[in-house]
Amino acid sequence: MIRMKRTKITTILLTFLLVFQSFGASAFASFGTLLSDVSTQVSPGVTYTKQQYNGGYHRAVNLLNINLNDPYTALEVSLPEPLTAVSTVSNRALQNHYEGHFVIGAANAGFFDMAGKMPVNLIAKDNKLINIGISGTKTAKSPTNEPIAFGINRNGKAVIDRYKIEMITTIGGQTLNLDKFNGTRGEKAIHLYQSPKQTTGTNEWGTEIIISDVTPSPSSQIIGQTMTGTVSKVTRFGEGGNAAIPSNGFVISAHGQEWSEKLKNVQIGDMVDLSLSLGDVWQDAQYVIGTGPQLVKNGQVSISMDENDSFAKSRHPRTAITTNQAGDQVYLVTVDGRQNGYSNGATLREFANYLISIGAYNAINLDGGGSTAIAVRELGTAQPKLVNSPSEGVERKVSSVFQVISTAPTSDPKTLKLTKPDGKILKGTKVQLAYKYALDQYMNLVQVNANDITLSVDGNVGSTSGLTFTAENAGSGKIIASYNDATGEVPVTVVDKLDKIEIQPKSVVIGTNESIQLSANAIYNGGEPIIFDKSVIKWSVDGNIGTITPDGKFIAGQEKAAGNIIAQFENVTASIPVKVGVDPVMVDGFESLAKWSADQAKAKAAVELASGSGNVQEGKNSLKLSYDFTTAEEGIKVAYASAKTPIDLKGYPKELGLWVKGDGAGHWLRANITDGTGKQHTINFTEEHGLTWTGWKYVRAGVPANLTLPLKFDRIYVAEAVKEKQNKGAIYFDGLQSAYVNNHPAPQANPNEGAGNGNGNGTGSGQVPDPNVSFKDITNKHWAYQSVVFLSNRGIIKGYEDNTFRPNAEITRAMAAAMIAREFKLTDSKDKALPFNDVKNTHYAYTAIKAVSEAGIINGQPGGKFAPDAPLTRAEMAVILNRAYKLEGETTKTFTDVKASHWAAKDIAILAANNVTGGYEDGSFKPSKPTTRAEFSSFMERVIKMNTNKE
Repeated sequence: MIRMKRTKITTILLTFLLVFQSFGASAFASFGTLLSDVSTQVSPGVTYTKQQYNGGYHRAVNLLNINLNDPYTALEVSLPEPLTAVSTVSNRALQNHYEGHFVIGAANAGFFDMAGKMPVNLIAKDNKLINIGISGTKTAKSPTNEPIAFGINRNGKAVIDRYKIEMITTIGGQTLNLDKFNGTRGEKAIHLYQSPKQTTGTNEWGTEIIISDVTPSPSSQIIGQTMTGTVSKVTRFGEGGNAAIPSNGFVISAHGQEWSEKLKNVQIGDMVDLSLSLGDVWQDAQYVIGTGPQLVKNGQVSISMDENDSFAKSRHPRTAITTNQAGDQVYLVTVDGRQNGYSNGATLREFANYLISIGAYNAINLDGGGSTAIAVRELGTAQPKLVNSPSEGVERKVSSVFQVISTAPTSDPKTLKLTKPDGKILKGTKVQLAYKYALDQYMNLVQVNANDITLSVDGNVGSTSGLTFTAENAGSGKIIASYNDATGEVPVTVVDKLDKIEIQPKSVVIGTNESIQLSANAIYNGGEPIIFDKSVIKWSVDGNIGTITPDGKFIAGQEKAAGNIIAQFENVTASIPVKVGVDPVMVDGFESLAKWSADQAKAKAAVELASGSGNVQEGKNSLKLSYDFTTAEEGIKVAYASAKTPIDLKGYPKELGLWVKGDGAGHWLRANITDGTGKQHTINFTEEHGLTWTGWKYVRAGVPANLTLPLKFDRIYVAEAVKEKQNKGAIYFDGLQSAYVNNHPAPQANPNEGAGNGNGNGTGSGQVPDPNVSFKDITNKHWAYQSVVFLSNRGIIKGYEDNTFRPNAEITRAMAAAMIAREFKLTDSKDKALPFNDVKNTHYAYTAIKAVSEAGIINGQPGGKFAPDAPLTRAEMAVILNRAYKLEGETTKTFTDVKASHWAAKDIAILAANNVTGGYEDGSFKPSKPTTRAEFSSFMERVIKMNTNKE
């Protein structure tokens, strides 16, 4: 056993409230290394402490130190009404929190039956027996095998002690001690039965005496008071059993012939007396709550159950209540558990030793595990709230709850709480103070209008205006806040010197007439936090490179130039080099494989150097990325060419450029870059399905604006979500470069190598139209080509008057209606009116819309609208195809942006189950995204072929 000396530091309220003083919950070595220990006085008689331990096991401790000598502090027990009406600790605290009865803290108390919700142990309140429970009726493996309780006695002191339920009756001229209350009658036992039981549940081998017209009523059974009633019925040995229990009385039931002989003289009409006692220590107590096991007795570990049982020896969330020897100080303590990396919980012995370390003389375990919960009205808040982390992720509803009450009335403001950012303040800086809250003398939250607070400065370090402090002179002082008689203080230190200035970014490479925002960081005392106003830094440029604003925004000039940007505070300066109007900068020419490796997701990938005629655009080598998307694993397939170490990008490029030799497979070419915070960003060299060309082509990817510098290049990759397009192939990369103007020109290719289909922006197909296709804007290299041909041959697709198909155009609801109507040869009924008020009979798809509506395939929208020219979303597409083709199926696949409550979730899942869709690379489905004509054609072709195969 480890016993640690307890050090107590009194919490002092100065004119500014100090809220982080330790009241003495000392660190306990066996719990591990104490990482944090924050104590706050939250009411006149209560201090709240939060501790975190780390070591072999993690422990998160919350505890309330309760001073029962404080005239405004009380420790109450809250019982549900009825007893089975369980609720969470925090909800119960809120229900009982009101003026003059503020709940400062609350925690779960006694055990209860998870099925029936009844408390399982003794409960007495105001000297009235509420529940007798089952304590003392179980084996040593039960935490409540011993009749032990916590309560507040008749003198207002906290007590942890044993109790003994004595039921004495005078009947038929005899005084008898009754064995038990309710429960199952054992051999040769004599029991007392009363409500809420309806019958005794006994057999015929006993004597049962029914007593009625009992006064005082059994429903208000007072401990130590005698009740009197009249025998209304007697059932003799062998005559029946299972007697009905009268609502205004009770039943005495005795097993066996021996009791039959003793009670043979009892007759109907006899008077019967009954008295109940818990022992002198509990007589006239405010309340008594049976629980267990006891953990500490007389300052020593004393666990009143079998410690070999898993309840005791395993680490679980725990709750306990402790007393000091005088009974005027109580700790209400929780330890979270079952949460690796945060808190593992404690064994009963570990918990008991910890409780001794904080000063427990006696301690008893309360209902813990998933029931462990503690709520606190923290300083500056109006209501109590949950402060621990329940093991099940949410609070469990519990039965009895201990509540720490402050009866102190709300009074005038006494203390103001204001804050400022952490750190010393640089001379010349303006700092806005934040008003947090005001407290009265009893630490109750009171309302104050922040506009009525006045500030003054002590120490000649600056001045104030409103809630703004201006640092003017080096030194230490304090800002004093005042409101009537309430005050608060904020200590401040002003400095007038810096060690150095750091400019971000550390260099600038920028295009002509472009701009970039710079920032300056002030370094003091080797990196100590310092508060400074941007306006105290003076910016300037050296050389004919452009101009810079007072807040550090640099605007490059119209001509190529080199120079410096300078930041200065008094005699401390810093500068960074600047290049304006530079040509694109090579990121990597892929001349060596040393920088690159392959990676993949649900695919196979490999990288190698390539050379020879047709395989190189610049220099001697290019990088070949081979991919295999035909692997068995389903989903979005990705092949990466990754930089082994991210490559620095000079300055802030507008875009990246790259030579790509395509294979015409119609995949998506993308890349990742990382900003100065470590956050990764995706950039696109093509649109989705846009890598449609063969031969070499120069493509560009825009760099997002306003990223934190410096930037690094991570990887380039090809991705495919559509199952039918997941093939094998290879693409080549050459001449990756960063450019500082938009739409920068392509670099000169190697002589005799050729640029294939010429320069471009990564969005064209680069192919000659196939003469066998009736649409001039789609070729046999387009990813949806076969789908379009299939639907065209079936007469479903008609295209536009200029002989184009426009595959990337959004398909409208009217177009979809026309395609469905053609496929199913639907006709409208002539005797029914179209229910939509926005479709005129002159609309090209009028009859198709009417037909699909009557067939129940496409419904309208609110307000009697069909919205014929609105884009068809991907969610609508899923619903329409499922209705039209009556698809079925289930899948475990989910999409990150489709919740179970989404109106089209079921239909989207059915499409996924039938491998009609796999979603996007990031795991989303994008249900609100408009569907293109090519996408709808592809989906429709798959569904038609799938149904044909089933037939």
